Amino acid sequence: MFTVKKKKALNNYVAINLAIMAIIAAVSSTYAIAGTKNSAPIKGELTRFKPALSIINAPDTPFTDGYGQKLTLKNYRGQMILVNFWATWCAPCIKEMPSLERLQNKFKGTTLKVLAISVDHGGWTKINPFVKRMNLNNLSVFHDVSSKLMFRLKVKGLPTTILFDHQGIELGRLTGPAEWDSDEVTTLIQHHLSRQTFKR
Repeated sequence: MFTVKKKKALNNYVAINLAIMAIIAAVSSTYAIAGTKNSAPIKGELTRFKPALSIINAPDTPFTDGYGQKLTLKNYRGQMILVNFWATWCAPCIKEMPSLERLQNKFKGTTLKVLAISVDHGGWTKINPFVKRMNLNNLSVFHDVSSKLMFRLKVKGLPTTILFDHQGIELGRLTGPAEWDSDEVTTLIQHHLSRQTFKR
Protein backbone atom coordinates (compact mmCIF):
# COMPACT_ATOMS: atom_id res chain seq x y z
CA MET A 1 0.00 0.00 0.00
CA PHE A 2 1.32 3.41 -0.99
CA THR A 3 0.94 5.33 2.27
CA VAL A 4 1.34 9.02 2.94
CA LYS A 5 4.55 8.21 4.78
CA LYS A 6 5.99 6.39 1.74
CA LYS A 7 4.87 9.20 -0.55
CA LYS A 8 6.66 11.73 1.63
CA ALA A 9 9.82 9.62 1.64
CA LEU A 10 9.67 9.34 -2.17
CA ASN A 11 9.25 13.08 -2.53
CA ASN A 12 12.25 13.65 -0.27
CA TYR A 13 14.32 11.19 -2.34
CA VAL A 14 13.39 12.93 -5.59
CA ALA A 15 14.12 16.36 -4.12
CA ILE A 16 17.53 15.25 -2.87
CA ASN A 17 18.48 13.79 -6.27
CA LEU A 18 17.30 16.90 -8.09
CA ALA A 19 19.44 19.03 -5.74
CA ILE A 20 22.47 16.82 -6.40
CA MET A 21 21.95 17.04 -10.17
CA ALA A 22 21.64 20.82 -9.94
CA ILE A 23 24.92 21.05 -8.01
CA ILE A 24 26.71 18.82 -10.55
CA ALA A 25 25.35 20.90 -13.43
CA ALA A 26 26.47 24.14 -11.76
CA VAL A 27 29.97 22.81 -11.09
CA SER A 28 30.31 21.47 -14.62
CA SER A 29 29.22 24.81 -16.01
CA THR A 30 31.72 26.64 -13.82
CA TYR A 31 34.59 24.45 -14.98
CA ALA A 32 33.53 24.77 -18.59
CA ILE A 33 33.50 28.56 -18.32
CA ALA A 34 36.84 28.55 -16.46
CA GLY A 35 38.32 26.32 -19.13
CA THR A 36 37.20 28.73 -21.82
CA LYS A 37 38.70 31.70 -19.97
CA ASN A 38 41.94 29.92 -19.11
CA SER A 39 42.60 28.33 -22.48
CA ALA A 40 45.28 30.02 -24.57
CA PRO A 41 44.12 31.84 -27.71
CA ILE A 42 45.23 29.73 -30.69
CA LYS A 43 44.53 31.14 -34.14
CA GLY A 44 46.13 31.94 -37.48
CA GLU A 45 49.44 30.21 -38.05
CA LEU A 46 49.46 29.27 -34.38
CA THR A 47 46.97 26.51 -35.17
CA ARG A 48 50.18 24.49 -35.52
CA PHE A 49 51.05 25.24 -31.90
CA LYS A 50 50.39 22.02 -29.97
CA PRO A 51 49.63 22.53 -26.26
CA ALA A 52 51.28 20.01 -23.95
CA LEU A 53 48.81 17.30 -22.95
CA SER A 54 50.81 16.14 -19.95
CA ILE A 55 53.33 17.60 -17.51
CA ILE A 56 56.71 17.79 -19.24
CA ASN A 57 59.47 19.33 -17.14
CA ALA A 58 62.42 21.14 -18.67
CA PRO A 59 65.35 18.68 -18.59
CA ASP A 60 68.71 19.46 -17.01
CA THR A 61 70.65 18.57 -20.18
CA PRO A 62 73.44 21.16 -20.60
CA PHE A 63 74.06 23.47 -23.54
CA THR A 64 76.73 26.15 -23.93
CA ASP A 65 76.93 29.89 -24.46
CA GLY A 66 79.45 31.70 -26.63
CA TYR A 67 82.04 31.60 -23.86
CA GLY A 68 81.80 27.85 -23.42
CA GLN A 69 79.88 28.09 -20.14
CA LYS A 70 77.48 25.23 -19.54
CA LEU A 71 73.86 26.10 -18.76
CA THR A 72 70.59 24.23 -18.44
CA LEU A 73 67.00 25.35 -18.82
CA LYS A 74 66.81 25.34 -15.03
CA ASN A 75 69.06 28.40 -15.06
CA TYR A 76 66.00 30.28 -16.32
CA ARG A 77 63.61 29.11 -13.64
CA GLY A 78 61.36 32.03 -12.75
CA GLN A 79 61.20 33.19 -16.35
CA MET A 80 58.99 32.12 -19.20
CA ILE A 81 61.28 30.76 -21.91
CA LEU A 82 60.71 30.28 -25.61
CA VAL A 83 63.29 27.73 -26.75
CA ASN A 84 63.98 27.66 -30.49
CA PHE A 85 66.02 24.81 -31.99
CA TRP A 86 67.70 25.81 -35.24
CA ALA A 87 70.76 25.38 -37.48
CA THR A 88 72.67 27.62 -39.87
CA TRP A 89 71.96 25.20 -42.76
CA CYS A 90 68.18 25.23 -42.12
CA ALA A 91 66.50 27.68 -44.52
CA PRO A 92 63.21 28.00 -42.56
CA CYS A 93 65.25 28.59 -39.38
CA ILE A 94 67.16 31.41 -41.02
CA LYS A 95 63.95 33.01 -42.28
CA GLU A 96 62.30 33.14 -38.84
CA MET A 97 65.38 34.19 -36.85
CA PRO A 98 64.84 37.97 -37.15
CA SER A 99 61.26 37.61 -35.91
CA LEU A 100 62.53 35.80 -32.80
CA GLU A 101 64.75 38.78 -32.02
CA ARG A 102 61.87 41.18 -32.64
CA LEU A 103 59.74 39.13 -30.24
CA GLN A 104 62.41 39.41 -27.57
CA ASN A 105 62.63 43.16 -28.14
CA LYS A 106 58.84 43.47 -27.95
CA PHE A 107 58.80 41.80 -24.53
CA LYS A 108 61.84 43.56 -23.14
CA GLY A 109 61.35 44.24 -19.45
CA THR A 110 59.11 41.19 -18.95
CA THR A 111 59.97 37.70 -17.72
CA LEU A 112 59.94 36.29 -21.26
CA LYS A 113 63.32 35.04 -22.47
CA VAL A 114 63.91 33.78 -26.01
CA LEU A 115 66.65 31.14 -26.30
CA ALA A 116 67.87 30.31 -29.79
CA ILE A 117 69.72 27.01 -29.45
CA SER A 118 71.72 25.87 -32.45
CA VAL A 119 72.34 22.19 -33.19
CA ASP A 120 75.14 22.87 -35.68
CA HIS A 121 77.83 20.19 -35.55
CA GLY A 122 80.43 22.85 -36.32
CA GLY A 123 79.54 24.65 -33.09
CA TRP A 124 80.55 28.25 -32.61
CA THR A 125 82.75 28.30 -35.73
CA LYS A 126 79.46 28.13 -37.62
CA ILE A 127 77.23 30.01 -35.20
CA ASN A 128 79.26 33.18 -34.59
CA PRO A 129 79.66 34.23 -38.26
CA PHE A 130 75.95 33.57 -38.81
CA VAL A 131 74.89 35.69 -35.83
CA LYS A 132 77.15 38.52 -36.96
CA ARG A 133 75.90 38.33 -40.54
CA MET A 134 72.26 38.36 -39.40
CA ASN A 135 72.96 41.24 -36.99
CA LEU A 136 71.28 39.42 -34.09
CA ASN A 137 72.41 41.71 -31.29
CA ASN A 138 69.60 41.14 -28.79
CA LEU A 139 68.89 37.44 -29.23
CA SER A 140 70.40 34.96 -26.76
CA VAL A 141 72.12 32.29 -28.86
CA PHE A 142 73.44 28.95 -27.56
CA HIS A 143 74.82 25.65 -28.81
CA ASP A 144 73.33 22.22 -28.11
CA VAL A 145 76.46 20.08 -28.13
CA SER A 146 75.79 16.75 -29.90
CA SER A 147 72.10 17.76 -30.03
CA LYS A 148 71.53 16.10 -26.65
CA LEU A 149 68.93 18.60 -25.45
CA MET A 150 67.07 18.40 -28.74
CA PHE A 151 66.87 14.61 -28.50
CA ARG A 152 65.92 14.75 -24.82
CA LEU A 153 62.95 16.97 -25.70
CA LYS A 154 62.02 14.64 -28.59
CA VAL A 155 62.32 17.34 -31.22
CA LYS A 156 61.55 15.76 -34.59
CA GLY A 157 62.45 18.54 -37.00
CA LEU A 158 63.89 22.02 -37.46
CA PRO A 159 62.91 24.59 -36.58
CA THR A 160 61.02 23.56 -33.47
CA THR A 161 60.05 26.08 -30.80
CA ILE A 162 58.93 25.10 -27.29
CA LEU A 163 57.33 27.39 -24.72
CA PHE A 164 58.01 26.72 -21.02
CA ASP A 165 56.35 28.44 -18.08
CA HIS A 166 58.07 30.00 -15.05
CA GLN A 167 58.17 26.62 -13.33
CA GLY A 168 59.95 24.97 -16.25
CA ILE A 169 56.88 23.07 -17.42
CA GLU A 170 56.21 22.82 -21.14
CA LEU A 171 53.16 24.77 -22.30
CA GLY A 172 53.33 23.66 -25.91
CA ARG A 173 55.43 23.55 -29.06
CA LEU A 174 55.37 24.43 -32.72
CA THR A 175 57.26 22.49 -35.39
CA GLY A 176 58.12 24.55 -38.43
CA PRO A 177 58.71 28.26 -39.02
CA ALA A 178 56.53 31.10 -37.77
CA GLU A 179 56.46 34.88 -37.62
CA TRP A 180 57.25 35.06 -33.91
CA ASP A 181 56.46 38.75 -33.51
CA SER A 182 53.00 38.41 -35.07
CA ASP A 183 49.85 39.55 -33.28
CA GLU A 184 48.83 35.92 -32.71
CA VAL A 185 52.07 35.07 -30.95
CA THR A 186 52.00 38.30 -28.94
CA THR A 187 48.50 37.45 -27.70
CA LEU A 188 49.57 33.91 -26.79
CA ILE A 189 52.62 35.11 -24.84
CA GLN A 190 50.68 37.85 -23.04
CA HIS A 191 48.01 35.32 -22.07
CA HIS A 192 50.53 33.00 -20.43
CA LEU A 193 52.55 35.80 -18.84
CA SER A 194 49.41 37.12 -17.18
CA ARG A 195 48.74 33.72 -15.62
CA GLN A 196 52.19 32.96 -14.28
CA THR A 197 53.02 32.95 -10.59
CA PHE A 198 56.53 31.83 -9.74
CA LYS A 199 56.94 29.64 -6.68
CA ARG A 200 60.38 28.73 -5.38
